[in-house]
Amino acid sequence: MTSPPPEITVLHVVPDLRRSAGGIAANAPALAEALAAQGIASRFLTRAFDPDADIAEHCLRVAPTRGPNVAQLARAMAGIRAQVRAGARMVVHSHGLWDPLNHAGLRLAIDLGLGRIVSPHGMLLPWARAHKRRKKDLAWHLYQRRDLARAELLHVTSQAEADAVAQHCPVARIAQVPLGIALPPEGAPTRTRSPNGRKRLLFLGRLHRVKNLDTLIRAFAACAPRNWELRIAGPDEDGLTPALCARAAERGAAERITLAGPVWGAAKQAEIAAADALILPSHTENFGTVVAEALAAARPVIATTGSPWGELSASGCGWWVAPDLAGLGGAIAALGATTGPERAAMGARGRALVARTYLWPQVGAQMAALYRQVAALRAEAARSGQGAAPQDPERIANLFGRAGE
Repeated sequence: MTSPPPEITVLHVVPDLRRSAGGIAANAPALAEALAAQGIASRFLTRAFDPDADIAEHCLRVAPTRGPNVAQLARAMAGIRAQVRAGARMVVHSHGLWDPLNHAGLRLAIDLGLGRIVSPHGMLLPWARAHKRRKKDLAWHLYQRRDLARAELLHVTSQAEADAVAQHCPVARIAQVPLGIALPPEGAPTRTRSPNGRKRLLFLGRLHRVKNLDTLIRAFAACAPRNWELRIAGPDEDGLTPALCARAAERGAAERITLAGPVWGAAKQAEIAAADALILPSHTENFGTVVAEALAAARPVIATTGSPWGELSASGCGWWVAPDLAGLGGAIAALGATTGPERAAMGARGRALVARTYLWPQVGAQMAALYRQVAALRAEAARSGQGAAPQDPERIANLFGRAGE
């Protein structure tokens, strides 16, 4: 028996879908699964993906060049074009800003008369917007501002991101839906004690300047009790490992700070299970999925005010502090003063928070509603005679090849 055709097919434009890219790449398979439960199919337009990924068979790959090879993109989209001509309802969802592939995907959506939704994924938040500002200013004037203006909907994951997007795009339709999380079975896996008997504070994510790891090491060295260790796990994007190791040695904490390298899948969940608490010291985060993952595993969390996790303090499951030495150091000292039962109670409250708000079935339903809204807005515009917007000259391939994060 053949399955019915999907209500809507969403083409997600994600320049890099490899696990090492983090962000939406880590959430894409679960998002696709949650959407499928809502009758919505997913395809992915990308330059790179892991061949063993669950979504590999749904990926349309464009060669890994920094410029938007429009001819190659059109060939990759041939199947999509055929579906549109056959009457399929489709929406293009562009994840991220600045990258020429995102721009090219949105241009093709205009060519095909498809609805468009853009998720900036934190790239308009103040710290991220200021990073490599000159190149981003150029992209903003060449195409990025118009791409955002032409989208039927802009999707954000937090109120702080909504405020930043509204400043840049005052008349845009903005919808706020968080990213999702799967709730592990209660009580599993359990904490595995460190061989040296220390309690463990875990950072899990990319080693990137936005993560503020130098400040984290200095705060930990100054404020953590001697029976605590810091474990930093994740891919090193910026070659920061030598400098971070040097900083730990300089502060006399090298023996208590470990840089463990990247971890994926089950190994990532094992890292969370082996931790007593998690810390996210970032300058800025549009969401911070790892916070939700740690809360789902009943672990207390320290996050900074650069992230949208004020609920940690409000719900009694962690600390929400400034991304500086005083803020991080104070939270680390407060964590070090907690007892095991106190941390367990905080963890239980965090797990309940995730169950109320952040599970994939709820998030998938909300995202499905957004795609239906975008498709309806595009259909309404077509009926009212608002056709495709005039195309921009293709001026950006060499001017802005490396401005992305």
